[in-house]
Amino acid sequence: MALQTFAVLDTLKHAVISGRQRAGSLEVIHLQWPVGKGPAYVTLDEALGSHWIEIAESTESGQVSQIKIMNHSEHMIFLMAGEQLVGAKQNRVLNSSIMVPPKAEMPLPVTCVERGRWGYSSRAFSSAGTSSYHGLRAMMSGHVHKSYRSSGMPISDQREVWGEVSRKLGAMGSPSRSDAMQDVYQNYAAKLKELEEKLPAPTDCNAAVFVVAGVIVGSDFFDKKETLQKLWPKLIRSCSLDALEQPSQNVTSTSADDISTWLERSAKATQEPFPSPGLGQDVRIEGEDVLGASLIIDDHPIHMELFHRTAPESAR
Repeated sequence: MALQTFAVLDTLKHAVISGRQRAGSLEVIHLQWPVGKGPAYVTLDEALGSHWIEIAESTESGQVSQIKIMNHSEHMIFLMAGEQLVGAKQNRVLNSSIMVPPKAEMPLPVTCVERGRWGYSSRAFSSAGTSSYHGLRAMMSGHVHKSYRSSGMPISDQREVWGEVSRKLGAMGSPSRSDAMQDVYQNYAAKLKELEEKLPAPTDCNAAVFVVAGVIVGSDFFDKKETLQKLWPKLIRSCSLDALEQPSQNVTSTSADDISTWLERSAKATQEPFPSPGLGQDVRIEGEDVLGASLIIDDHPIHMELFHRTAPESAR
């Protein structure tokens, strides 16, 4: 029986530009995305900080592509695609956005971003306050769409991800004993903090379009302003890491018409729903120059990520 899906892309027609920021070659356009009130939930870092959840290897021996989460609380926990978990036997990133039910234990589909380590540094995972950098997020979004179609599961191409992380470390001149993505964040911590301070979280929007060196690279939409504010540091660090790799001087600001045109084209993309590993549906999105996904629960979009396919990605 085919899944029925909420037409999430139709909501793009009602997104309104409410502001913009710029620092170096990174420009951020703020959007107001009117999708109405949805369910209550908390973010990954909130849940970890309150000790409501535990995240560990799936078994004592471990499995590269899967870990497990134990939610001891009465809260739903929102996990954003790309968020990084560090520790245990190796660092991982989440393959897709997932909503974990209250009082539940479930597997999480993940990808390793630390090729050179396979041994416990801690029994449980913790948050590094980072996510996959934007180019890697785009690459993995494409992997996951193909995997859903072939296996019904959100799985990435582990070998390609390892290759891309190694490329990124080399391109950024970032040494790492274990080929860990987190090391490039640590090695560029001062520059990333400087950009974060120049790009504080907005309070008037729940979505943003990201532009690197004058090219639209993608966008993130959340149903709540508070969710965008909580995840803002991870989003800014993610895009900043790509902006630092390809700095550009004298780039003009992206026009409102350019943003509107891209969103209008994105609204014409196809939507393909799959059962999410957690609550709701993982709706995969693919168009001529856009790919992405949206987590939908009871016809309400929680998160939508869109990536510009024709942008000059770092992930190749």
